[in-house]
Amino acid sequence: MRESRTKRVVPQRTSGWARTLACAAALAAVTLSACSSDSPTGPGSSSSTPVGNYTITTVNGKSLPVALAADGNYLYEVTVGTLSITSDGKYSVVTTFRQTIPGNVQLFVDSTGGSWVLNGTTINLTNGQDGSADQATWANKQLTFAESDGTTTTTYVYSRK
Repeated sequence: MRESRTKRVVPQRTSGWARTLACAAALAAVTLSACSSDSPTGPGSSSSTPVGNYTITTVNGKSLPVALAADGNYLYEVTVGTLSITSDGKYSVVTTFRQTIPGNVQLFVDSTGGSWVLNGTTINLTNGQDGSADQATWANKQLTFAESDGTTTTTYVYSRK
């Protein structure tokens, strides 16, 4: 997910790294366009639908809060995340991150939304702000996002409330 326009105050020495991590983590929570030759199921057009409210239950198999980055005295964690999928084809994501450096703990809330389409067990999400895309696998009332930064894959599991 692309970082939303949420206003943040970040210490100068960590802002680039923190922003990169926030984008990568937030990406797990949102956005992918429906580009498939299969017949997608539109929102609400199936009796078994992913419509509902979800929370992040695990990141890489660990319960929250989970460190996304830890380097010496620096810690960047995801503390909570919610995803809402509505029957009118919209979604919204809100994720809270905590950054800890010596003498300073800051919380950042990142939010975004857009549209979604279900194609089999794949949910394709498109960010309404910048058109970026993401996808998740939907099974057993859970959405699983596998986000890669080129060297590391981070897996986020959201469970329906």
